[in-house]
Amino acid sequence: YYRLKERNIPHVKIADANEIKVWYNFAEKIGQGGFGVVLAVTEKSTSKKWAMKIVTKATVDERSMQMVQREIQILKLIQHPHIIYLDKVYETPKKIYMIIERCYGVLAKIYNERKPFIEKIAKKIIKQLAEAVAYLHKHDIVHRDLKMENILMGENPSDPTDEYYIKLTDFGLSIVKYGKGVDSMLHDYCGTLFYMAPEIIDYRSYSQQCDMWAVGVILYMLVAGKYPFYSTNEKELQQQIRSSDPDFSNMQLSVEITDLILLLMTKDPANRVTAAEMLNHPWLQNKKLSKAIQSNILKMMKDWKSEMKMPAGQESDWVAAQNDITENKAGKQQMNLPKTNINFDRSKKPSDTSRENDNDVKRFPPSKPQVKHVPQAAPRRQSGAVTKR
Repeated sequence: YYRLKERNIPHVKIADANEIKVWYNFAEKIGQGGFGVVLAVTEKSTSKKWAMKIVTKATVDERSMQMVQREIQILKLIQHPHIIYLDKVYETPKKIYMIIERCYGVLAKIYNERKPFIEKIAKKIIKQLAEAVAYLHKHDIVHRDLKMENILMGENPSDPTDEYYIKLTDFGLSIVKYGKGVDSMLHDYCGTLFYMAPEIIDYRSYSQQCDMWAVGVILYMLVAGKYPFYSTNEKELQQQIRSSDPDFSNMQLSVEITDLILLLMTKDPANRVTAAEMLNHPWLQNKKLSKAIQSNILKMMKDWKSEMKMPAGQESDWVAAQNDITENKAGKQQMNLPKTNINFDRSKKPSDTSRENDNDVKRFPPSKPQVKHVPQAAPRRQSGAVTKR
């Protein structure tokens, strides 16, 4: 069952690659992944530039081939300004050739060169990402591997000078949901650990809200210049994701972006902001939060900073161990790993408003740290002030 009707994408069976050379001029290699290479090509009949993703069947295992087929299937369904566009597919007995939109950079590379970003640029990037994710979720598609490496920089048809016109890519782990309620929940353990939601780490059933956690990680990284949770030890990293809150100390952020990050990185997926709700958040709408919410977030930030101050000669739990300070090819990544949690609550007024209401931004408290937590049905809450527990 698909909500979207499959686009009329040619999927042509051919004898060998020589037939493709009749229609395209091949240029340099512009990328390489686990499934094959990506070449720059130009369509001879239109002079239009494309990228050609080539998958060699003999070099990928059965699971990987299923991911390739799944990506093709989903790309045939979707069309959005901020999602990579699939134009044609050619297939020989030995290879698959995907003709896709040509892009000119990867957000991960730009991020490592320019981090951290000012809020204005972060807002431009994250709003486009939220629009793409909201489109996917509206049509029951869950990406499941949102990360900077899967966000490409394309050409803005309205502004060729735009450096931050994004295109979401890599749908190999994506899935189309079916059924309703519990029947629509997902169970596969997949994704990239730094961006993985707590419910996936705990092997619980999960929904499209796992994507929203990853959006929160990306937003935090854009303005902080570091991961919200980091360790070279996998189990320690998992525990941080389960139990710690993002560190906002020594960061000059607006209360609006701080509020949005906290809504996105709420541990309980039932209380996490949805993509549609996110698009109506004051930070993305260039509006201010209510004075009550502003006051409480500022108090929380003040309390957070005060916890960072330690008496002279006393060791701080916030100082990273030498093992947790690494330098890799992507750039330096120094993390101060918090050992405490600051949780805060918002007004708890029952509401019959359903999660599909796109006209109001709901606010919820981050859940209390728990290693294993089975979410229970909770009433929707209306916007309210933040108070520290």
